[in-house]
Amino acid sequence: MRSLKVLILEPNPFQLMALHQMLNAVGIYDVLTAPSLAAALSSLEYRGAVDIAICDPQLKGGDGLALMQHLAARQQARAVILLGTVAASLLNDLEPLLDEHGVRLLGRLQTPVSAVLMRGLLDSYLSAAAALLGV
Repeated sequence: MRSLKVLILEPNPFQLMALHQMLNAVGIYDVLTAPSLAAALSSLEYRGAVDIAICDPQLKGGDGLALMQHLAARQQARAVILLGTVAASLLNDLEPLLDEHGVRLLGRLQTPVSAVLMRGLLDSYLSAAAALLGV
């Protein structure tokens, strides 16, 4: 798989490890993992923007939504994958924010995450990127 840089914000260590291993299994090795918003922001500051960010926008304490707002405002991600059940009202607020800043919403995945569905979202990102480049 093309070299992608992916950021995962997930406070649950088991889920974080499972997502990381899932990405490695499909050939994505540049994976930034963060158990908290502070860790995610630190990684972004140190390692720069990512192709795809993965997180639950409804994490306790507002960390997920804060990360989405940060990524959009500073254009530090080209696309996002949302985890968990996202309230319709939040999605209605989030989609225009992402669109306004050119961040593509690849899709939503329920936890535990299906590797097949994850691969489909990653493939759709790569297909769209290839189409833009005329490859």
